[in-house]
Amino acid sequence: MKQYQREFIGIATAFLFTILFLSGCESPKLKTTTVKVIDGFSSPESVIAGPSKGYIFISNMGVKLEPSKKDKDGFISRLSADGKILEKKYFPKTGVLHAPKGMAIIGKTLFVTDIDRVVGFDLSTRKQNFMLDFSKEKTVFLNDLSVFDDHTLFVSATDIGKIYKISINKKPSFKLLMDNITGANGLYFDSKQQKLFVVSFGEGSKANGSLGAISFQDNKPTYQKLTEQIGALDGIALLPDSKILFSDWVAFDKPGVMRVYNLNTKKLTIMNLPEKVHGPADFFYDGKNNQLWLPKMLEGKVLLVKIG
Repeated sequence: MKQYQREFIGIATAFLFTILFLSGCESPKLKTTTVKVIDGFSSPESVIAGPSKGYIFISNMGVKLEPSKKDKDGFISRLSADGKILEKKYFPKTGVLHAPKGMAIIGKTLFVTDIDRVVGFDLSTRKQNFMLDFSKEKTVFLNDLSVFDDHTLFVSATDIGKIYKISINKKPSFKLLMDNITGANGLYFDSKQQKLFVVSFGEGSKANGSLGAISFQDNKPTYQKLTEQIGALDGIALLPDSKILFSDWVAFDKPGVMRVYNLNTKKLTIMNLPEKVHGPADFFYDGKNNQLWLPKMLEGKVLLVKIG
């Protein structure tokens, strides 16, 4: 009898393990280690890699954290791939930046949001070569950018909860893609799935932002909420194995966290960071080296982290 009990328990245990596995149990939290802490920035908001030579660009909103003030003190820094600041104020060589935030690169142009406009700079000459005015939309908080194709960008307007589609052809223009996404912030377009993933900051200090996705069927964008209201969400990127990584400020007076959402299992976990980060903004995930460039906006630093 005891032998049958042991066999039954063994079969039941194996069956239970199989059910749990198939239902999407998460693996242990991703481990991270500090590679470097880079100091000397002025409210760093966004990080992006250049198209060649391993350069990293970081947008700085200015000495004071005034994201919607036209004070002409914003700039973009250029770093080497190992985190050395090569030129603290690389852009703009011509023109003015006030509070630059999200960035994207198409061809030889680096695009950046700046309060109520999107500005472009030639990567070779560093001169301004593009400008699209959004002031008629009554926004003062254009935020993140994401590339759709060689002629098109997506941009979020956090203060009015809208996302626009930008054409960068000879006659630049924009049109509304989606509204009613309160605090629309970080954007990541996945060309394979043809989905635009969106995280929102929520309303002010309420930390009630969520993760969602916009799909495109018959040229009609449809928004789907993927999580409940979970935090003050900022940057976003796609990890291997269908996982979405995004940053959460949590609160202005508390350290932020990095969250991971598994698209297959629908599970939400937290990535353990090696140190506290106040103001985890629009980060860059380097898939080749499995590294994370994470702005500590409120500390004027950028944390370079190795994942795994």
